[in-house]
Amino acid sequence: MPFMSASPALPSDLLARVKTGVPLAGALILLLIYLPPFGIGLLVVAIALLGVWEYSGMLSGTSSPVPFAALATAVVLMSAGTLFAGMNGLTAALFASLLLWIGWSLLSQPVKSLEGLAGFGVGALGLLWIVWSLQHFTLIASRPSGIPELFFVLLVVSFSDIFAYFGGKQFGRIPLAPTVSPKKTWEGSGCGLAGAGLVGLLCAGAFMSIAWHEALILGILTAAVGQVGDLVESKMKRLCAVKDSGSLLPGHGGILDRADGHLLAAPAFYYLTFWL
Repeated sequence: MPFMSASPALPSDLLARVKTGVPLAGALILLLIYLPPFGIGLLVVAIALLGVWEYSGMLSGTSSPVPFAALATAVVLMSAGTLFAGMNGLTAALFASLLLWIGWSLLSQPVKSLEGLAGFGVGALGLLWIVWSLQHFTLIASRPSGIPELFFVLLVVSFSDIFAYFGGKQFGRIPLAPTVSPKKTWEGSGCGLAGAGLVGLLCAGAFMSIAWHEALILGILTAAVGQVGDLVESKMKRLCAVKDSGSLLPGHGGILDRADGHLLAAPAFYYLTFWL
């Protein structure tokens, strides 16, 4: 996990992460290069389904479970809306998904106090944090410069994590969010943002047709929102009393453990590009 200052990770842990991460990164690069935008959209559907499966599983042992079927329905609706009608379709499908979730919650989970709304809240969070956020990768892919932009987001967030991890281990002193993830530090976070800015500049020079100052701002802001996404997942795991969201990726955990920083980063990048 990024921007940490704890004792060094065991070599076996790092080795497991590398053994999984390198082939995974290679496969993702090939898919992004050779898949058409619609194919990337279908890949997003698969990732979203895996993500909500893990999310539902994390919540299954709590007092506020969220059925996988409800989240999977939202994946189908929002993915179809995005693939066939773009941003307008996603907005309409999000509204429909929230209406269905509200109706299901009211009919199947009668509440007698405010605490009883917790299940509704965590379900709505899943719709927004996982399903809605991931659809922005499909929206980005549909742009004329979509593939370079996807690589920009993925590289900026991934290398921000790497810079933050090692920067935190080397310089980390001040906890960033001790009640959420005690090992994350402000120093690690700063190293991650600096690394993201550097990677953004390199991307601009290599394959992005944007000015250097726009790439710098995009890189730093996208990574900053990515760090928020990482904290969201850390908080959810702490509340659910689980170490990882799943076990699909050895050394990393689950899909949400690997993609946590990218979830909110994708919509952040998408909307920032309208302003820069």
